[in-house]
Amino acid sequence: MTTIGDSNLLKHPVMLITGATLALAMVLPAHADDSNEPSVTVGGGLAVGPLYEGSSHYAAFPSLKLKAVLPTENWGKFTAAFPDGLRWDLPGLSPFGLALLIGYDPGRKERIHTLGGRDDYLKGMGNLDSTALVGAEAYWLLPAGRLFVRGLQSSQSRDYGGESLGHTAYLEAGVATAYALSSTLTLDSTLYGTWSNENDMMARFGVTAQQAARTRFDEYHPGGGMRDVTLKLGLTWQWQPQLALEGGIKTYALVSDARNSPLTGEKVGAGAYLNALYRF
Repeated sequence: MTTIGDSNLLKHPVMLITGATLALAMVLPAHADDSNEPSVTVGGGLAVGPLYEGSSHYAAFPSLKLKAVLPTENWGKFTAAFPDGLRWDLPGLSPFGLALLIGYDPGRKERIHTLGGRDDYLKGMGNLDSTALVGAEAYWLLPAGRLFVRGLQSSQSRDYGGESLGHTAYLEAGVATAYALSSTLTLDSTLYGTWSNENDMMARFGVTAQQAARTRFDEYHPGGGMRDVTLKLGLTWQWQPQLALEGGIKTYALVSDARNSPLTGEKVGAGAYLNALYRF
């Protein structure tokens, strides 16, 4: 595990990569969707990133990927994936689309498990229990990519730090693209902003009076609003018809009350992953 100091190391790459992504979106043709046939993909590898959003502590984690796609003639397309969850794309709306979503929020432990052991930076905060998420996504398919807006809410009321948070919810809006750089190389990019309600912000960045008494963090009650801006870039190399390697990075910049939380060690963060995939 390493700690990133108060440098600008990550800030300039975020700006450069964002600019490069927007430039590519203007000059490269979109890659056609190849998920019109049933498929199952399994894989795994290694990921490196912050312990939680806003953390200055970085660690290595196992990276797992499972995805099953089932297109149908009259009922749309069904997708089951880990860690994304379940997705049902309704039929007959092209070039617009609507998908029903079921996801999963793993919560957050006060002692976070990594490949290097356990991190106790949040000791005294208590555990935020996991919960199922329900929501929907509306999207517009364009030649250069896909514009989307999706919202997810916890299926149950949540408690954290001795207080009832109610239902946590957040909304993401952005653009996703996929470009075929060659017959075997594909570049995927997603740029989006996230808005969280007050309950979700409290779960991620808040500190209750009980938590403040047990930790070195000051009590903090953020309001709802914009949480972050995120950029994801992924590169997939189709080594053989059924075998592929994928790698990518994720960068984010916290905004609004998330930036000022006592739990926030770095306002800008990044992570990377590398996976080997097998498609049936």
